[in-house]
Amino acid sequence: MTDAVDETPRLTDAALAIGLAVFAQLNLRFNLDNSTPYGSPFAAAAVVAIATLALAWWRRRPLATLCVVVAATAIPELFTRLTVTLWGHFVPLLIAVYGLARWCASRRWTAVGIGLAVAAIVVLMLRVPSVGTASNIPFTLVPVTAAFVAGRVLRQRHAGHRELAARASQLEADRAAQIASAVADERARIARELHDIVAHCVSVMVVQAGASEDLLDRDPERARAPLRAVQETGRLAVAELGRMLGLLRDGGPARPDLAPQPGTEQLPELADRMSGLGLPVGLTVSGDPRPLPPGVELTAYRVVQEALTNTLKHGGPGVTARVEVRYLPRTLDVQVTDDGRTASTAGSGHGLIGMTERASICGGTIEACARPEGGFRVHLALPLDPP
Repeated sequence: MTDAVDETPRLTDAALAIGLAVFAQLNLRFNLDNSTPYGSPFAAAAVVAIATLALAWWRRRPLATLCVVVAATAIPELFTRLTVTLWGHFVPLLIAVYGLARWCASRRWTAVGIGLAVAAIVVLMLRVPSVGTASNIPFTLVPVTAAFVAGRVLRQRHAGHRELAARASQLEADRAAQIASAVADERARIARELHDIVAHCVSVMVVQAGASEDLLDRDPERARAPLRAVQETGRLAVAELGRMLGLLRDGGPARPDLAPQPGTEQLPELADRMSGLGLPVGLTVSGDPRPLPPGVELTAYRVVQEALTNTLKHGGPGVTARVEVRYLPRTLDVQVTDDGRTASTAGSGHGLIGMTERASICGGTIEACARPEGGFRVHLALPLDPP
């Protein structure tokens, strides 16, 4: 019947009830509100004590609290006349009505509680001449109505806040799940590509080792070349395996792509293909081009491909792109820029996540941001030494 009150300030409620009980007893004892005394002072004091101390549960048990307050204030008046005070009778009733409206979840029990409160007001008005008459009942119900409306409004407001918080939490969880799914998919794709590279290296090592074994007896000098090839290929395989450490791969592998993995040598073909699709691409290469580790080659190609694809999709009409590849002594520096009117490479966010994953696996860094003069810029830096 009631909502769960998280971390209910029980000490605060108890202090409120005790403080009001003490003040109501003093008010009754010294007649601070000039009320007309009726009946036994001891009985009146007992009624006031029950009505005020019951407020210690006004949040945790709002309906029960209201029933106790109504019973303490109205039922004795049906059999005799006792002194009625503002602080010992009406204030506890108003607080109990507010608590019922604020914390009771059941509309049916809320209606029952409000009916009991109205009945208590009617009994007090009709049985105690010093309190009022039947004509004063509508005026007395005004503060009761105000307390109920205030409690209900705050309840609806609190429920709205909880719904918004739950919705925001769900959206955040959905966003995290989408990002995790995108990262997992990209890692699985990278794992397949690196698996092909390592499998190729191991196959080469097996073939070269067999050739060297055949030459050892017949021509030891010629056996050196295959052995050097095995050494170089093994070093490359170890570097690629090192980049795969920590890479989690969910599910079974998809059917591998048997086509050779692309690299920087295929960038002119990529630029021509994107130009044929309507995105003019300028490609410049500076430095000393040289063979690079397959993982670096593949990462550079995929990042350029993703950046140009997003430019084509989101850059707008008339956009152009430029790809700059610089071979530095220890770093491969790749920059893709466009003059589009929107943040073309932002996309849905998954493309940038994939590029970041690729760069991090190779020990590199990537930066994607809008250009001050317009368009977007993707800057990739990959170390040429194994990380």
